[in-house]
Amino acid sequence: MNKKINSVTVKDNKVIKKKNDRLLELYDYLDSKEFNNYPKVLNVSEEYIESEYIENKNTKEIIFGEEFIKTVATLHNKTLEFKDVSKNKYRTIYDKISSNIEYLKKYYENLISNIEDEIYMSPSHYLLARNYSCIDSSLKYSKDTLKKWFRKVENKSKERVCIIHNNLSLDHFIMGDKNYLTSFDNYMVDTPVLDLYTFFKRDGFKLDFNHLLNKYNEINELLEEEKMLLNILISMPPKIDEIDNEVINCRNIRNTINYIFKSINIVNQNK
Repeated sequence: MNKKINSVTVKDNKVIKKKNDRLLELYDYLDSKEFNNYPKVLNVSEEYIESEYIENKNTKEIIFGEEFIKTVATLHNKTLEFKDVSKNKYRTIYDKISSNIEYLKKYYENLISNIEDEIYMSPSHYLLARNYSCIDSSLKYSKDTLKKWFRKVENKSKERVCIIHNNLSLDHFIMGDKNYLTSFDNYMVDTPVLDLYTFFKRDGFKLDFNHLLNKYNEINELLEEEKMLLNILISMPPKIDEIDNEVINCRNIRNTINYIFKSINIVNQNK
């Protein structure tokens, strides 16, 4: 069997990708932490890394999601540590998120103002106008909670970090003889919140994220300030970019509204 999947080649039941010394160092570190839920490295040459190829089992979506989040929680839990952190880092995070919130607030205020000036609204604009209040309230919640979060962390000298995958999606998970995470190329050491937020944006909002978050917390319970940060991030509505296609605009706005209502529900249960 020979086939190309993104940047890797599958040949003779082996995954072949360009050698990455940083990735090999990660595998050694994960082994030392007794986390072996990644495809086993079979051979390393001057140019390539060969790893085992694992076929995904056919299973129900809810079971696949549960096993995925439990594997992520185990990765985070086994690599947790507290490191010194400067107050400047929290200020930088605060300023960056605050700037994003203000940008979205002004963007949507201008958008709804222009829509309300229209004599005849298009279907997509009517849909957006009817649901603007949920966008506005989500941004207000994000802004208010960000201030509370900063007051809680601004004097902290330690930060809880771990290995984060930094590219989480269900596409990077395999259920075989055991559970496997793949595509660690972008990994870094940072707050576990970033992995959860990335997953929520890509796949989590389509699933029962509250249920999955409960499963995650059974293995690696988020700290209060981590829960606050996650709530802030998922409450920030995506930016809607309009194009010259009304059907696609309606679909994109509906998807965004669904995303926002999902995030509101999650935040209400995760406070």
